[in-house]
Amino acid sequence: MAVASGRKAAKAKSLLYRVGRAQTGLGLFATQDIPERKLIIEYIGTRIPTKVAQEIDRRRANKYLFEIDSRWTIDGSTRLNIARYVNHSCDPNAEAESNHGRLMYRAIKPIAAGSEITLDYGEEHMELYFGAAGCLCPPCADMAKTLLAKKAAKKPVKKPVKKSAKRSAKAAR
Repeated sequence: MAVASGRKAAKAKSLLYRVGRAQTGLGLFATQDIPERKLIIEYIGTRIPTKVAQEIDRRRANKYLFEIDSRWTIDGSTRLNIARYVNHSCDPNAEAESNHGRLMYRAIKPIAAGSEITLDYGEEHMELYFGAAGCLCPPCADMAKTLLAKKAAKKPVKKPVKKSAKRSAKAAR
């Protein structure tokens, strides 16, 4: 029994990621520094024909469908697919890579321990699932806050209008 516990501890120690609370819900976070070009995690699920996936998406908007090519799509909605917790960012630190029908996420720049692992989902996905709300990723949210702060700083402050002495005297009567 001690051997099994040791294996679990070693496996948990070697994982590059953990699921945690992100700014936009749940996300996947690096548990250790991840060097550029390192494979991080495989996107797993049932392989289904892309035409079937498109029909499923039209009926119930399954946001975990990941198209490998024009013929095959992975339905990553299973809870066993930890890679489904990788959130969108307009400034991503990972990318999806198809390798012989398997979909892997690879670091495109060094990822520091504790940082969220992110991908650029692409314009089509953003329009379909986020619509008018637009992008909610941390870089875009920070930029929106900065723009709002600049607009607020540019607006002239309205000074309260003082009543003239004549009006005040008339009002007192």
